Amino acid sequence: MKKRKVIFGIFISAIFLIAILLLVFIKTKNYNETIINLTDEEKIQDFEYLCDILDGTYPFWNEVAERGIDKNLVYEKYKNEVQEANTDIEFMELVRYFLNEFKGYGHLSVLDGYMYDLYDKTFALGLAELNDMEMKRMKPWYDVLYNPISKETYSLLDSSHTGFRSIKGLKNEYTEQNSSITAEQETREENLLFDIIVEDEIAYLKIYSFDFANIQTDSMKLQNFFNKVAQYPHLIIDLQDNSGGSDKYWKELIVSPNLSEAKAFERYFLVRQKSLNSPFLNAYFDESDILPIEKLPRFEKLQKDNLSFFTNYVIAKEIIYSTRDEKQFNGKIWVLTNPKVYSSSENFIMFCKNTGFATLVGTSTGGDGGIADPILLSLPNSGLIIRFSMFYGLNNDGTGNEAIGTLPNIMIKDDENALDICISQIND
Repeated sequence: MKKRKVIFGIFISAIFLIAILLLVFIKTKNYNETIINLTDEEKIQDFEYLCDILDGTYPFWNEVAERGIDKNLVYEKYKNEVQEANTDIEFMELVRYFLNEFKGYGHLSVLDGYMYDLYDKTFALGLAELNDMEMKRMKPWYDVLYNPISKETYSLLDSSHTGFRSIKGLKNEYTEQNSSITAEQETREENLLFDIIVEDEIAYLKIYSFDFANIQTDSMKLQNFFNKVAQYPHLIIDLQDNSGGSDKYWKELIVSPNLSEAKAFERYFLVRQKSLNSPFLNAYFDESDILPIEKLPRFEKLQKDNLSFFTNYVIAKEIIYSTRDEKQFNGKIWVLTNPKVYSSSENFIMFCKNTGFATLVGTSTGGDGGIADPILLSLPNSGLIIRFSMFYGLNNDGTGNEAIGTLPNIMIKDDENALDICISQIND
């Protein structure tokens, strides 16, 4: 009798183990799905195409090398791994890991299902919000994003979370649950935080993101706040950890309402012109504005070794006009910075420093202030979309903005608090 119980217990345990293994297999199958039936040759072709594009166009190899990264060793390592990739999803993940090796300089990354969906939603908003000139400028990005191969591939990828996952086999309730979580994350908290530090003296404004989707909702809130504190002597705008979004946000919602006269500024950008990036370049500049690198003015700290990679440069000239007869806020503006300030928020910081619109307090920013969104390219077989900045922005002294960022007017120490230092500066 005891022997039968032992055998029966072993039998039940075996069934339980098999059930667990089946569940694991079913769960992992979603991650390892072959969704577009790429051949081994097509995966290698896509990978080699990507490497060729990066070699010829990506402008931040100098920064990568300074981090001690040998791109050729990285190429070789991942080429071997791509050759061993068994499924489409595995290949896509390898592309993601490969690009991550280069530390994200200039937004270098591959769009997963989540990021593709974010781009798609942004374009949908743009159709309603952007003017005809702005939409015309965005055509090269639109053409890549919605090419037939990429549309088919991304239609088969889960957009409810980051990373690559096929929608094949996913239960509807799982996708709906994760979409709900994602929606909650996107609307997590108010994008703006208002405070009065000292009544009738110091006002405080925290802006978490310059996301294009926030422009409409934040516009009236900012107008009301600026009107409320219009006669305060000081306004502190906290941009710490603001990683960017849209230049339209800070130009129209922060700068234009608070100008008494137009502000002009210009910046220099280096570019290696190729057939891939020419449509994006021509969306912003006439041929006569794309100047040969030999005519670039001298800059104090411009590295000659870095300069040799580029074929041309452009000068981005812009004037921001006041949108009001009288500016809304009449006092002094202070802006807090840290290394997570990046992309379009970096552009705002550079504008502040170059024009004197605000006094910067904090640490050096993260850089990559540009004049256009990162370009997009589609891999020919998989349709995976890669993005990176084509412009190498220069600071006023010739240092690379991506590597150095922007130094604030008042630099704080690592153990100091930017807000505390700013308030002490105001009280001095």
